[in-house]
Amino acid sequence: MPVDLPQRAATALALALLVASASPPPRTPGGYFGGRLLVRTDATASQGAKSLAGQFELSGGPRQGQLLLNSPIGTAVARARWRLRTPDAAAGGTDLIELDAGGPLRTYASLDDMVVDALGEQLPLAALFDWLAGRPWPEAPATLSADGSHFSQLGWVVDRSALAAERRIEAVREDPPGLRVRVVIDRDDPASASGPASPPPPP
Repeated sequence: MPVDLPQRAATALALALLVASASPPPRTPGGYFGGRLLVRTDATASQGAKSLAGQFELSGGPRQGQLLLNSPIGTAVARARWRLRTPDAAAGGTDLIELDAGGPLRTYASLDDMVVDALGEQLPLAALFDWLAGRPWPEAPATLSADGSHFSQLGWVVDRSALAAERRIEAVREDPPGLRVRVVIDRDDPASASGPASPPPPP
């Protein structure tokens, strides 16, 4: 039996809604990085070693951005969003920091708290936009190695020596428990609002 127009329209609308729900949310304007992420924590006296691996998309910037985390096969795991007040904002404004990881939407008082909930470890999310571009975050002191292959900042050593050839950044936390983050960038547009890019790392 032929399908009448109203039924066809309803079917098309249902399909459109299904596709929209399966599509990733739009990027936040600003810098963009996408690729593969590995977070590995050393064992301690009270717990064994831990690791987390998957795909990620980071867009926006330190003050307003979005982090999408997917499983290694591409299944959505978590979506974090934030919008922070500028230092000169009028009194009474509020920060928006939220995490959707299935279940109720969770809100946080700081980016640090949200990152721990999302990844299970403390990572300097605000600095990550610059680190993935191969440069120190301009909001904190940093020490550059003599050969320029890595820099130290916020208690981390960021190795950018493989960024040009392999699109890989590694960061190691100096304070125990040991924490290593490895990122392989598959696609990027590092037009971050943090500042101009530093010269490319040495080969």
